[in-house]
Amino acid sequence: MRLSDERYEEIKEEVVELYKELHITKFPVNAMDVCKQLGIAYKSYNQFTSRTFAAIIRASEDGMVAKIDKKFVIFYNPSKSAERIRSTFFHEIGHIRLGHKIHDEENEAEANFFASYFLVPVPLIHYFGLRFAQEIMDKFWVTFTLANYSLDRYQKRIRYSGTVFTQYENDLISLAKEEEKEF
Repeated sequence: MRLSDERYEEIKEEVVELYKELHITKFPVNAMDVCKQLGIAYKSYNQFTSRTFAAIIRASEDGMVAKIDKKFVIFYNPSKSAERIRSTFFHEIGHIRLGHKIHDEENEAEANFFASYFLVPVPLIHYFGLRFAQEIMDKFWVTFTLANYSLDRYQKRIRYSGTVFTQYENDLISLAKEEEKEF
């Protein structure tokens, strides 16, 4: 599902706000650290009985979020690759940060975009001078599929808008510059 351009911009701004709120300057971003900072608990599917496990897998093979006793909990499938688990965590964080209350196609598209932009922000592809999917995979610790998607998004951005970034994108680049100062 394609979202409106305005909605994509709102989600990108929300991602950058989270980067700023948590002062994220190192890449790849540790999903479990982000959860801890946000007060979001997480549990592996393996912690459930086989009967409950089967029901959860039918509901979602990768993961899900629930609110239990006024606290969000992300449930995830540990049998997936580490990159896929990270993507699942940020997808579920996207549901939380975007205030989703129902499961529908639009909310899934929004959470997918939130996760992909959080894991590989387009301005950082430019800032770090990444030109190939493998470089993106190495820097941001993502799947080949997400690296290719992000590279395509970056190339379209450059083709149609050039390298003039918005204020929130420049804020993100400023955070990335701090990573280099630490070395």
